[in-house]
Amino acid sequence: MIYIVILVSLSACLLYYLYEGKYRGSHVEKQVTLSAQYRIQDHAGQYSGNLKSRHGSLIFSASRQNEQLRAIVIRKVKIYHSGVLVKLNQSAIIPFVEHKDQGLSISVRFRITSARQVIDLTGSKVTLIGVLNLKGGDRLPFKMSIPIENVYQHQEEQNIQHLDLPLFH
Repeated sequence: MIYIVILVSLSACLLYYLYEGKYRGSHVEKQVTLSAQYRIQDHAGQYSGNLKSRHGSLIFSASRQNEQLRAIVIRKVKIYHSGVLVKLNQSAIIPFVEHKDQGLSISVRFRITSARQVIDLTGSKVTLIGVLNLKGGDRLPFKMSIPIENVYQHQEEQNIQHLDLPLFH
């Protein structure tokens, strides 16, 4: 009899956590729409000066469906591709201006670890872990996986905040 009670309790807990995870994910999707594109440096050492290094950038764009959303804070980025490594040195923030639903685009650098010359990330998954900052100081943690759509088209480069890029004076 005690085994049945324990089994029912564990089942109830499991169902509750599954429901909460699904609810939280759908709640985030009601708040914001995220998209990802990528670009690869034109030549080796373009960003770092090291001719042996190869880097690229993920460009994240966001639009909000809720006027209460102030910013998206991305704390961790993982690309599901064996030839690429992302190491986020600082949190990435996508701010929203009042009365505009489109947020600024941001770029996050990644290192290419594959020996192959050509890397195609189109269709690869990116997992983002972070927090949605709402008006009134409320925070909503999220974990979201999105596909990388395609290669970034050089359109409005001045709107991109560059992260993790070394400065040379």
